[in-house]
Amino acid sequence: MKAPKFWNREKGILISLLKPISSVYAAMTRRRVKKKGYKASIPVICVGNIFVGGVGKTPVCLALGHMLHEKGRSFYYLNHGYKADKQGVLVDKRTHTALDVGDEALLLSEVAPTIVNHNRAKGAKLAEKWSARALIMDDGFQNPTLQKDFSFVVIDGKKGFANGYVLPAGPLREPVLEGLKRANAIILVGEDTWGVRFYLERNGIDLPIFTGHFELDETVVSLFRGKDVFAFAGMGNPQKFYQSLKEKEINVIGTEDFPDHYYYTRFDIEAIKQKAGNVPLLTTEKDGVKLPKDVRQNVYVMPGQFVFDQPEEVWKLLQGVLNVPDSPSETSPL
Repeated sequence: MKAPKFWNREKGILISLLKPISSVYAAMTRRRVKKKGYKASIPVICVGNIFVGGVGKTPVCLALGHMLHEKGRSFYYLNHGYKADKQGVLVDKRTHTALDVGDEALLLSEVAPTIVNHNRAKGAKLAEKWSARALIMDDGFQNPTLQKDFSFVVIDGKKGFANGYVLPAGPLREPVLEGLKRANAIILVGEDTWGVRFYLERNGIDLPIFTGHFELDETVVSLFRGKDVFAFAGMGNPQKFYQSLKEKEINVIGTEDFPDHYYYTRFDIEAIKQKAGNVPLLTTEKDGVKLPKDVRQNVYVMPGQFVFDQPEEVWKLLQGVLNVPDSPSETSPL
């Protein structure tokens, strides 16, 4: 589903009609987040957002995971498994498909053991049972069933908070200032063209702000630089992917958008191939795990990753959450 254009407008007849419903939605969220959930015996780090749709939570989770690995820290991921057939399972890359556990869980499992469970508390209990030493939870900032020891809120620098209204008058899951009171730090993705920093300063929000950006895999980029491709993606903001290809001097002659978490059929890919002709098809890693095996010829995946601009500053913050001493000689594996 594409975001309606009025989500970027502060006034309008439709917004006025929807604002009473937004007030009800905000009140329900306000009441829900006050509930006390399960307190795990291991550190729980939440990577969430206030804006609906794709802002980059899973790539941030992957980047945090790589950081912990580099520092010798072991951990599990916890993912809700969007549209997943299986629940309460540890992802097995050898046997599970995206239909089984969800596309995001498959990507996370490439970095660390990943538990899929809609019920965050039950997922945390499974992690404890399997001797996990820490938990990175992908999404769930508004979910009260599991207490968080630390919460990152991911914000897209271009989208910001749009028109500032809660669903359905705007794209927010809850009022910004209320949500950020529960946050411990902000991760600002991409250039701050919306003015997020100014908004936070003006409203007295004093939280650590870490910045980062997405980088495409240069090895794969070099294969397509200067060449024609037809790009497709099923994500919250497909245009971001297409623009990143163009910035790498890849000639995108056409695009096809699909809903976020879309599961492709053979007919979908064949239809795209008809439009593209003999031009190679290019898509994201998230989409790649959902492609039918029998139509992957001439379809290529463009890997990418989120990169922190201040990785050591992020690690210093996490050390306190994970109870890691400053001196490497004093540390013991998590």
